[in-house]
Amino acid sequence: MNTPLVSFVLPCFNADRYLQETLDAICSQTYTRWECVAIDDGSTDGTLAILQAAAARDARFRIISRENRGLIATLNEGIAAAAGEWIARIDADDLCTPDRLEKQLARVLDTGADVCGAWVRFFGDRDGEWHLPASDAGIRALLLFNAALAHPTVLARRTLLLAHPYPADAPHAEDYALWCALAQAGARFTAVPRVLLHYRTHAGQITQTRRDALRETAQRVRLDYARHALPVPLQPLAGEFAELAEPGRVLKPAEFRAFADILRQLAALLDGARGVLGGVWLDALERTQGIHMGMLPGLMLLHAAMPIPRSELPKWRKLLLRLAVSDQVWQRLRRLRR
Repeated sequence: MNTPLVSFVLPCFNADRYLQETLDAICSQTYTRWECVAIDDGSTDGTLAILQAAAARDARFRIISRENRGLIATLNEGIAAAAGEWIARIDADDLCTPDRLEKQLARVLDTGADVCGAWVRFFGDRDGEWHLPASDAGIRALLLFNAALAHPTVLARRTLLLAHPYPADAPHAEDYALWCALAQAGARFTAVPRVLLHYRTHAGQITQTRRDALRETAQRVRLDYARHALPVPLQPLAGEFAELAEPGRVLKPAEFRAFADILRQLAALLDGARGVLGGVWLDALERTQGIHMGMLPGLMLLHAAMPIPRSELPKWRKLLLRLAVSDQVWQRLRRLRR
């Protein structure tokens, strides 16, 4: 077999329910110079048997099986074992489109980027699409707030991931921590602005314990990155910024206004920021309690300065209704709908 250019790294733990569909999607790639390094991370179900059957049919599958060591160790092991120049991430319950590798390799060739993401379509327990920025500047700006790349869509240079492995001290937010570390190391980012991965959502993906750990770790990563990446005039506000930017933080109207003021300054000072900040302030408004119609003129000014992405307009319309009826009435309506 020719040396592969791309190595899929596929961590598997008790994944037999959906794994075969993922393997079939990998096999359907129009670009064929790939291998798949699949690691059975101590599964107790039929995962290993499914992987072994795939390897028997197609020599491009390489299987590693051993005791459970967790996702971060598994990812780093898979990258170290890979033979390709590029690492393609995928999870054992997701489906990549047949042209995923073809489109992403063309994108990195065109841009010279080191890391490439793509858009995502959700299926299963939720639907909709996740549109992320495609430019290096936009991705770097969005990293100030959260992960700006959908983890299972990423294609990255193997040499870069060997030099900067997934950090062991960032459980459940290992991808966000890695992207921020790569940004600080000078990596160039891009994304294909189209859906190349179907992301399966189902009950039990994230327990409350994991959600709490993710929030704590992500907040630490966010603050560290803000201290590095905020424009110099805003760096004294890094602590306040990180607190107000935390997606689980419920805001008061005064806190929303303070955050919006920082975002206005950020839009003026940071290249690429204006294009991503419309979605950021809209998310912040959604987690603000006590919003009312008196805020509308200021919100329209925000919309003019940092336009809301087209994909977020349904959320904006819901928030306009919430502004019109008041938070108290809105909560009553939500309870009735349940």
